[in-house]
Amino acid sequence: MTSNSDESQRKARKITSLSKQANDLSTLCDIPIALVIFSPGETSPTIWPNEDAAKVIVTRYLSHTETEKFKKSVELETYLSSKLEEKENNIRKTEKRNKEKKIEITFNRLYEGKVDILDLDATEINELLKLSALTQDKLEERKKRLEQQSHTSQPPSPLSHFE
Repeated sequence: MTSNSDESQRKARKITSLSKQANDLSTLCDIPIALVIFSPGETSPTIWPNEDAAKVIVTRYLSHTETEKFKKSVELETYLSSKLEEKENNIRKTEKRNKEKKIEITFNRLYEGKVDILDLDATEINELLKLSALTQDKLEERKKRLEQQSHTSQPPSPLSHFE
């Protein structure tokens, strides 16, 4: 069994920890925070940072209209929704890159003779065809750029100096 002294020490540590977290949150978010902690068997609550500051914070909160009270909640929900959407987009992009890498690996293994084309399913073959078409397009684009560069960077003919 725990003694009353151990119990009160544990309670004091919890309140100290909670107070520190409230102070950190108040500082980081630039918001006023007050704690009113009711403990079983005690007649008066523990108040942080102090009773006067807590009264000011609670009075100011109660003076706001319902719309003002919930405005920040809506902003937080909107913010979190946008963050969630951003994370979902990142996941989709990562999944797409992983899929592309997997197909490239399959292509390389096929090229090296480590995989038989008969061992591939229809989805993998379709993805390989897409990769092939994409690679062909990239090669054509590079070919065009090289041709343009060779036309624009050809050295003048030796006879042009004498003309």
